[in-house]
Amino acid sequence: MKIAIIGAGAIGLLCAYQLKEKHDITLYVRSKKQYERILEEGIYYKVNDEKKNRTVHVRFFEEWNGLEELTIVAVKQYQLSSIYEKMEKMGDKIKAMCFLQNGMGHIETIRNSRVANILIGIVEHGAMKEDEQTVIHTGVGAIKIACLKGEMDDILTKLTTATNKDFLFIMEHNYEIMLPKKLVVNCLVNSLTSILQVPNGVLLENAYYSEVMTMFMNEVLDVLTINEADKEIYREYCLEVIRKTALNKSSMLKDMEAGRPTEIDAILGYIIEEAKKKKQSVPIAKVVYRMIKGKEREREVFIHD
Repeated sequence: MKIAIIGAGAIGLLCAYQLKEKHDITLYVRSKKQYERILEEGIYYKVNDEKKNRTVHVRFFEEWNGLEELTIVAVKQYQLSSIYEKMEKMGDKIKAMCFLQNGMGHIETIRNSRVANILIGIVEHGAMKEDEQTVIHTGVGAIKIACLKGEMDDILTKLTTATNKDFLFIMEHNYEIMLPKKLVVNCLVNSLTSILQVPNGVLLENAYYSEVMTMFMNEVLDVLTINEADKEIYREYCLEVIRKTALNKSSMLKDMEAGRPTEIDAILGYIIEEAKKKKQSVPIAKVVYRMIKGKEREREVFIHD
């Protein structure tokens, strides 16, 4: 299958390297430096003590026309606006898309777009970008995908069968169940580890942090109107992700450390907006949100000074 991947951060590089084993991959980038390095040397993949290399087609984002059988969007939520513009212009010329963003703030926009066939995915791998062309696979997981709209059975079948044990695609039948589970993890793990500046596992190891996380989780689950019978499933999923990624730093913490914007508006901002619509009180979410925004503001002041 011909697959386009937009974005060459950690997840984009990981997808490009792994999918190249069975598919024809074109990676779309914005940076001239990154373009030149990948064009000359390909992508380097590191896991444990091994370092491997694969070549992929690489082009600039401006050249993307949506004609590949599938386009995987692996950029941050706050980088989606230019992709939305192209989606609006090209509309039904785009064959199919798969969005791998954290949070749920983008769902309505892409659902209402002119693109007929769209998948939504959640990434459960741990990955870290070492340099412009190198990705470190810090934790093997899976990418779970579900259809948002359109006829996607053929593509779903190809993704879930033409794969390898270290990079599984798992088909989910209902994105409305799949996405909230990952959203809960993102709300808790990303935001708390960014404030506390600790790896994921410390949230369970430190009894005080664990207590805060439990209170925060209950608040988020209430906003998402998760019934009592399902709350335990969400809790166990969250704890399982933390255990599997105990030594990892969350993507938001890595963004903070690298001086990049965070996705807090698409993740926790979504919860706060949902609570507002439902006239629910979310004091913990508001405090955590403001602390992250405060850290971003502090960094901006430091840069400008």
